[in-house]
Amino acid sequence: MAHKDFEAIELLPREYLDGVKIMNLTKASVRTAAVPLKDQVFFRDDENTGFALRVLYTGAKTFVWEGRIKGRNRRISIGQYPDVSVAAARVRAQEIRGLVAAGGDPAQDRLNEKRELTLAELADKYLELHAKPKRRSWQRIERRLELHFTRWNTRRLSDVTPEDVATLHIRISKERGKIEANRAVELLRAVYNFGRHTLKWQGQNPAEKIEKFPERSRRRFLSVEEMRRVNAALDEEENALWRAYFPLDLALGLRKGDLLALRWDQIDLKARTIIVPTKKTDEMLSLPLPSAAVRLLRELPRRDSSPWVFPGDGQTGHLVEPKKAWHRIRVRAKVTDVTIHDLRRTLGSWLKASGADLATIGRVLNHADPSSTAVYARLVTEAIRPALEANARIMRPALPRKLTPA
Repeated sequence: MAHKDFEAIELLPREYLDGVKIMNLTKASVRTAAVPLKDQVFFRDDENTGFALRVLYTGAKTFVWEGRIKGRNRRISIGQYPDVSVAAARVRAQEIRGLVAAGGDPAQDRLNEKRELTLAELADKYLELHAKPKRRSWQRIERRLELHFTRWNTRRLSDVTPEDVATLHIRISKERGKIEANRAVELLRAVYNFGRHTLKWQGQNPAEKIEKFPERSRRRFLSVEEMRRVNAALDEEENALWRAYFPLDLALGLRKGDLLALRWDQIDLKARTIIVPTKKTDEMLSLPLPSAAVRLLRELPRRDSSPWVFPGDGQTGHLVEPKKAWHRIRVRAKVTDVTIHDLRRTLGSWLKASGADLATIGRVLNHADPSSTAVYARLVTEAIRPALEANARIMRPALPRKLTPA
């Protein structure tokens, strides 16, 4: 729309007709318009109401539209001559007059546009005011924003269209898979909804009506023979931390981030228990440690006085991404289609095969929040210990012999 090209807006003084000369604004008359010795002079077009030329004592000539907008005298700058021709300026002035006649306020529209957030600004506010305080997975959200939407960082929110999002959705699906494409669109939709509900932004959510790709729930888990091959591949892994990480993942079923960020003060080897945060909350859940897991933890090499079970050299102080290590292991074990999350799914499947009920499996995999009372937490711990112990015996072939040489 034409009002996006307006360069300046100002409130006119009551005497705004002073210093105005009436003339027919043409290419010749604008080119030869006299320059005042001081201040400025206005040449008002005798055909197009509100269309005028402002000439400063410096010689600068600017086309403007003048008139009343919602009871206030306003002047809107259209563009400077000769960058904007007389004909183009006349058309823009007519468009402004039409917008005003229809009840619009192009001056305020322009101000609102200048104040509109960019996508990067909204994403930053979403992270600081929503994701970081309320989502344990905020770092994953931050990485996804950087990975998929950096190219739109400087765009105003209203400049991202549904067509843009649909195109990006398809591109991500080709490059990183349909599941990741769906997660990216869901995140963008959430960011825009945050802008609407929290920051009172009133524009369109471009991700609102994007249809997701169909998703099928994975049912992949390791068989007994595959477990044996994984165990053999683990024995060949040079890094002792990774040799322990994956068996513990199989034995405990912790979420990837919770296991990587495990601290020694969360573990009681004497009582054979572990304290982990519950899903999406700051509460803590007590779970039993099977004997095999206790042995693995006791044999883990410790790095100086590090509080982390799996210490690392990065900013967090602990290991953060097991993908490369798991890729090495699964290639050697010839189970290349098995993901890290499939290990957690394997535990649930084997627990079910060993006779555990669904409620027990849900507690083991931390799918339900337990009571916050210490008594109930202790009862939950002891109630599911037999299931984990029985499962560890069944899965014994997948547990490495020793982490350190005899």
